[in-house]
Amino acid sequence: MRFIPKDTRGFTLVEMLVVAPIVILAIGAFLTVIISMTGEVLASRASNTLAYNVQDALNRVEQDVKQSASFLSVNSVVLTAPEDVTGSNTLGHRYQGLDNAAAKFYNVSDDGPMLILNMVATTSNPSNTANSYIYLKNQPNACGSTSISNNTPLTYNIIYFVKDSTLWRRTVMPRNYNDTTNTVCSIPWQIPSCAPTTIDTQGSAGFCKTNDIRLVDGVTKENFFLQYYNGENAKMINIPATGSTDPNVRGTALQAATTVSVSVNASQSAGGREVTRSASLRVSRLDTNASSVGIITAQGAPVAPTVSARTAPGASATFNWPTVTGATGYTIDYNINGGGWINVFTNQNNRTATISANANEDTINVQVRSIGPTGTASAYSTSTLKTPLWESLNLQGDWVEYGSPHAPAQYTKTKDGMVLTKGMIKKASAVVSGETFAQLPDGYRPTNRLLFGTSSAGASARIDVLPDGSLQGLTGVAATWLSLDTLRFVPDGRYPRVAVTPVNGWTNRVISDPNELAVASYVKDSSGRIVVQGFLEAGTVTSGTRIFDLPAEAQVSGQLLFQTRTSTGFGHFMTGLTTTTGITARGSTGTWMAVNSIFYPASYSGAPWAWNSATPVGAWLPYGSGYAAPSYAKSDTDNVVVLRGLVKSGSTTAGNTIINLPQGFRPKERLLFTTTANNAYSRIDVLPTGAVIFQTGSNAWLALESVTFKAEQ
Repeated sequence: MRFIPKDTRGFTLVEMLVVAPIVILAIGAFLTVIISMTGEVLASRASNTLAYNVQDALNRVEQDVKQSASFLSVNSVVLTAPEDVTGSNTLGHRYQGLDNAAAKFYNVSDDGPMLILNMVATTSNPSNTANSYIYLKNQPNACGSTSISNNTPLTYNIIYFVKDSTLWRRTVMPRNYNDTTNTVCSIPWQIPSCAPTTIDTQGSAGFCKTNDIRLVDGVTKENFFLQYYNGENAKMINIPATGSTDPNVRGTALQAATTVSVSVNASQSAGGREVTRSASLRVSRLDTNASSVGIITAQGAPVAPTVSARTAPGASATFNWPTVTGATGYTIDYNINGGGWINVFTNQNNRTATISANANEDTINVQVRSIGPTGTASAYSTSTLKTPLWESLNLQGDWVEYGSPHAPAQYTKTKDGMVLTKGMIKKASAVVSGETFAQLPDGYRPTNRLLFGTSSAGASARIDVLPDGSLQGLTGVAATWLSLDTLRFVPDGRYPRVAVTPVNGWTNRVISDPNELAVASYVKDSSGRIVVQGFLEAGTVTSGTRIFDLPAEAQVSGQLLFQTRTSTGFGHFMTGLTTTTGITARGSTGTWMAVNSIFYPASYSGAPWAWNSATPVGAWLPYGSGYAAPSYAKSDTDNVVVLRGLVKSGSTTAGNTIINLPQGFRPKERLLFTTTANNAYSRIDVLPTGAVIFQTGSNAWLALESVTFKAEQ
């Protein structure tokens, strides 16, 4: 048998060394071909995409330019700066600027050229033949009028600009573009757009409702090029439209331009290759007569209103102004005595505002501007009014002024918040107890009823001040004459009110109604005065009975006596008795007592200018024995004069002078005050000459404490 060897498979080492390089070269060549083909495909695809995007951008420009009203040098829609945002409808509006804030767009700037188009808002897509313009309300016709086409249309801006090497399209809408209550007759189809990052931040609650359109990436500001022409077939470039450094000059030139040439050069990297695409477009506005619309919006901010002012009751002023052509709203701010501005309302269709000052003699300053339909605002117009020192009480029924030399019936509120009245009144008919003879305005009223003692026809009488401002004459009021010179109080709200604790059976009335008499309490005002007010009952009104105590800040250094009213008529009480730190009934009877009084505490007397000694005239002498000596003080803040002191021994002839007050501490008219003398009713008057004169009462002792008035000369 013959042996046949088996077949041998594979390559020898020598063969491998020969074949391997050939295989590697073949694979490399193949990969090179594949990579090259892939790069070509990627570059080709990127080139096609870029070409499409560039052409799509120009198609959008063409469509927008044809529908535009005019070219602009700066956006005509006013963008709201952060500090001007005052309402929820402005949220996000400040993000429509070039810097995604409130920066303006300029057709020529260091940020590159920008195509700024003034557009007319429409009810639907402008390409829809059924759409119509959005018109402004009452400019000049009402919505729904057959002449509505004569109204001013609502305009907005479309802006093409380069930012972060990308060409963008932004729709900039007026702040109140969808306000059918005040601004437009219907809601536009167009909506505002913002940078995608803004939309992400603001969400649906923001002003912007959609993203800007991202047109082409890879476009630098040098590769977006614009030229303007004054006609479709014009060959000469409108050089001022882009060549002037003054945006107003460019704006005027652009109003004459009807045609724009737009060039876009984009460059991107794809598949390891640089892909570039360029395209140009020349397009004209279809309505070359519509540039006036652009002028109305871009340059037609309404004029500033002419503001007039008149006084109103209660240290107030009413400011008003006529309708401003082209304005759809007004903004008004005010300050008192030059302080910070406070907004009254913003962009509202109101033409009047009443503003209250803190006190009489305050100065109210206002600034008012008109707001146009696109949010464009005029300059501010200003007006100033100083409220009068005194305001007239409107007397009711048949009450009338008593006449000279007595003051007219008036009221005021000082810078420290004290309300004072003055004047003498009378009536021809009989007095009905509880009748209202005048009324104080809001801001001059107590929270609860206050009860004051006064003089009427030579005797003690009672006047109540109600929470609605009513001044009511009660017990003792006579038709012959009634003095209003003793009503002084501080309404609640200005200062912390400190309640006092009654003692010896005295109680505060439980208040179930604002018309109930106020509980006993006090305030310390900014001049350092203590103003006590209120009413106590169910106690024992006998001389020397403590009613309530006062804390250290409200205690006095000498004994002071104040007139008042009790359940049995005239009465008086004392503060500063050596055996107590508070209020004590003196020489009075009955089961209730009003405790209204004004005085300076002991701490006040430490100031070198606090008290001025008053030298009694003639036979009048200081009483002594721990009672305050005759003296007077005046607040530097509100010129309110306060007297104090107990005197004796003088002449009881009517008109006899007790003390004299110097210039600067005198009233303008004769004032009449009720006081207490030897445990009984007494009357003293203060004259414009400064003389404090005796009228009725006793000279055994006479108190000056109930005299408080406004120095006017």
